[in-house]
Amino acid sequence: MKMKKLAALVCAAVFAAGVLGGCAGKDKKTESAADAKTISADEYYNAQHVDTGWEWGNATIMAGGFIPNIIYNPTEEGVVYARTDMGGAYKIDKETGKWKCMTDFIGGDDWNLNGAESIATDPVEPNRVYMAAGTYTNSAGAIMVSDDYGENWLKVDVDFRMGANEVGRGCGERLQVDPCDNSILYYGSRSDGLFRSTDYGRSWSKVESFPTTGGYVEDGYSIGITWVAFDKSSGSKGKACQTIFAGAARPTGNVIFRSDDGGESWSEVENPYYEKLKKNEGMKPVQGEVSSDGYLYCTFGDKAGPNNVMRGSVQKYSIKDKTWEEITPDLKYTCGYSGLSVNPNDPNMIVVTTLDLWSVVDNIYTSFDGGKTWTGIWDPETQKTNYNLDISECKWLDWQGQLKPGWWMTGVSINPFNPDEIMYGTGATVFKTDNLTKCQSEPINISVAAEGIEQTAIFDIVAPNANDENAPELYSILGDLYGFKHMDVNKAPEEHFGDFKSTSIDCAMLDYNIVVRATEEGDATLYYSTDAADTWNEIKGLPDDSLKKTGGQVKLSADGKTLLWQPGVTGANAYMTKDWGKTWTELTDLPGGCTIETDKVNPDRYYAVYDGRFYMTADGGKSWSTITEFLLSNFTLEAAADTEGDLWIGAGNGGVYYLDADGDAQLTRVSDAVQDCSVVTLGKAADGADYMTLYMIGEANNEGHGVYMSTDKGVSWKRINDDTEKWGNVKNVMSGDPKVFGRVYIVTDGRGIIMGNIKSE
Repeated sequence: MKMKKLAALVCAAVFAAGVLGGCAGKDKKTESAADAKTISADEYYNAQHVDTGWEWGNATIMAGGFIPNIIYNPTEEGVVYARTDMGGAYKIDKETGKWKCMTDFIGGDDWNLNGAESIATDPVEPNRVYMAAGTYTNSAGAIMVSDDYGENWLKVDVDFRMGANEVGRGCGERLQVDPCDNSILYYGSRSDGLFRSTDYGRSWSKVESFPTTGGYVEDGYSIGITWVAFDKSSGSKGKACQTIFAGAARPTGNVIFRSDDGGESWSEVENPYYEKLKKNEGMKPVQGEVSSDGYLYCTFGDKAGPNNVMRGSVQKYSIKDKTWEEITPDLKYTCGYSGLSVNPNDPNMIVVTTLDLWSVVDNIYTSFDGGKTWTGIWDPETQKTNYNLDISECKWLDWQGQLKPGWWMTGVSINPFNPDEIMYGTGATVFKTDNLTKCQSEPINISVAAEGIEQTAIFDIVAPNANDENAPELYSILGDLYGFKHMDVNKAPEEHFGDFKSTSIDCAMLDYNIVVRATEEGDATLYYSTDAADTWNEIKGLPDDSLKKTGGQVKLSADGKTLLWQPGVTGANAYMTKDWGKTWTELTDLPGGCTIETDKVNPDRYYAVYDGRFYMTADGGKSWSTITEFLLSNFTLEAAADTEGDLWIGAGNGGVYYLDADGDAQLTRVSDAVQDCSVVTLGKAADGADYMTLYMIGEANNEGHGVYMSTDKGVSWKRINDDTEKWGNVKNVMSGDPKVFGRVYIVTDGRGIIMGNIKSE
């Protein structure tokens, strides 16, 4: 297991499958612990920032995805990290108080590293932080190492895999730093056992004496070693902790393991509650933490979760006496327990969360007497709430009238410098309190604390072509949150679309009020809106019942009076309706499975592409004809928003092509400077320019793969991002803003809607 050395300079990247690539480099022999004390700048994995004249961020949703845990550093105030399951890792910017993504340098070739299975912050040298990076175990993961608070990273290649977006992702933390000798780290893997590093994470070896790899599989996913915890009192400064605990998900038997000789040997920790309490048989250790007064606290569930957890427990183990105590806040409900935090300055203060209490509302319990008594954010006996929930910064969290303090609450953390503050992650955002210690006498305040985190899987976007003050700035559809209308891309939307996911969205370019979506869920397959997505109507009639819930691609004519639909069924023909599904016309002149595009100016002109052949109709779909053929069969296509008949093609390593359907219909490669293009789009023209601005993802001028713009109809191109701005798994979907010059939106699988803006002079 060796460290992978990559140069800090901007380097060429591999652009594959429409995804921004990363840098490649050579292996370097692993250094000793002494050599590893300081990381030299030329060894960092990520590139250094280059000023391109553009600013990059996100269209604001405010989190939107699963945040499994928040991690505070115990020795330096303000050092706080958050891990996500597929959208990178974040830290709080001390100057702004907002979250900042630390992993945007990860590109398409290393997209799997964008999932953070575990984060460890060093309690001795707070500048050091480590991340177990790997979204899925079927692809290679890595241990990421930083000595400057996550600004720069080393990538350490390891043999074991991570599953940040797999079952059990709320367990942890699997990666931990020895609080007495911080050169030592442990990592509990999902399938291969327990691993240790003695050189600040730069090399790893298996702890052969650890007696199990786990062996428990949930929904096809191995869970393995779920957490590691140190008894700080068993070591001293510079001398490793001798007493270490680790939890392991096993089908049967004891699940907690103990070492009293610094990890050299391990023994099972007997737990009589597995025998005494039938409810607790088969419990999996979800999280574990050692208090400063000599107790190991553990949360358990009958499953690793975060779904389908029906039973759970919170237990306390005396390290000295080797005895257990059941301290579960409430055993009456069918739920697990997951999130756990012990105040390092007051060991009697403990916070835990329930998990999967769907039928009621998940609870957060606080104890000030070591688990003897608990106070929840709602009372199980009276059902009375004990919190004030403020979502004013992110109003869509009301879930269309179903306001709740969260679910999938797998991680909770007490601020070690302010016990009134906890932060906890949910399936959609991060919440915090500012008066937790008053919970026994007054409701706690809960507010959104996710500003800067953007962690959503985006499917499609469209920027309306209307410079009307009432026009939205952006429509979008997402994996978990269904979709949004952004009136202001710099503010979280007030509402989401509803409880059904979509595969495609479009709006009429001449009337932004008319919007259509295709879905694979819900009662209908197609939905339309005539009031700018404030309300949605089902298209009740389909041309064939077998096409129900097939999703696919939808497009609207320029005036919104015609809907074209290519169902998401292999080989299915496209259809057209002019009366919202009352009648349908099968487009038999087109091959099944074609890609549809509509002209953005002429309501009667539509286009289709299949296997390199271009088709067009100019009479509203009554007749179609072939207009040209392309040697390539796999490319992206977009019609210009302000010019009839103009089509733009991203042709991979063929570059960028232009097709004038009104002229001689010849495909023209616009520039030899373009080496690669996976997608091209158009936005508002620059001042004095006579054509819209072009944007592409690809490579031009041999300047590396990235995002480029052209203000002269594709003749010349300028790169507008750098290699610190890759955003993981970037899709072949982007949109220039037709209303704002120098603004472009990019779709990602995990990092939300990336938004670039040209810097003002």
